[in-house]
Amino acid sequence: MAIAKIEAYLETTEGPMAPVARSLVDLIDHRWPELHPHIAWGFPSWKGTERIISVIAHAKHCNVQLFHGAKLANDYPDRIEGTGKALRHVKVRSVDDIDETLIDILKHAIELDRTEPEAVR
Repeated sequence: MAIAKIEAYLETTEGPMAPVARSLVDLIDHRWPELHPHIAWGFPSWKGTERIISVIAHAKHCNVQLFHGAKLANDYPDRIEGTGKALRHVKVRSVDDIDETLIDILKHAIELDRTEPEAVR
């Protein structure tokens, strides 16, 4: 059911961010199949122990939301943005932005969920 809802979200995503959103979803699904995909707040999301990542398509970029990104922000100051106590994001403006650094950020977010899981409010 969740996969069908994620697919419906992707099918309604239009414009230049449609292939970016699709690439992000495919990356997360294929690289980390142990995560549980679902829709949270209307957007594709993945959880391990707790919610870890969401992908949100905007007109000129996609946000990769990191539910505990504040813990990773100092390690990736040029990529992780935002000022929330926990939630931060990475702006992905093209498929070319889906690079080894982004993969490393996602890997660390997933590892953080494994070692220090915290419930999302």
